[in-house]
Amino acid sequence: MSLRSYNQELGLLIDKIVKVYLVGDGFFVGQLKGVSEDSNLILVNAKNDKNHPFPKLLIRSSYYNFVSIEDEPFPMKGLSERIGKIFSGHVNYIEDQNIISILNGKIIVDENGVRGSGPSADRVKKIYEQFILDIEK
Repeated sequence: MSLRSYNQELGLLIDKIVKVYLVGDGFFVGQLKGVSEDSNLILVNAKNDKNHPFPKLLIRSSYYNFVSIEDEPFPMKGLSERIGKIFSGHVNYIEDQNIISILNGKIIVDENGVRGSGPSADRVKKIYEQFILDIEK
């Protein structure tokens, strides 16, 4: 078994979604983009524990206790774009709520599924199901 240094292990998390637990209280979740020799971190597209967005964060190693890898977020924007190819002009991706509103809210999509009824909702459900199959590959 080979031993890796702390920074080598931390470097393996580059481009992954991580949760950085701050000294005291709170955390940030974002994509790890860089690690310095001193274990300072660079996160992009981060949010804090109050869901406040930060496009880019530089976190000194003395300000965090530990880092954990998070599950990859559901690619809602990609699903929105796919649905938009069929329902062009009628799809609204609401990023802060992480939902897709179709036909002015008659159909709502989140990572758990599709809410709505009728032929259009049935079509969206088929798109959603195919999208799930595609991302599981």
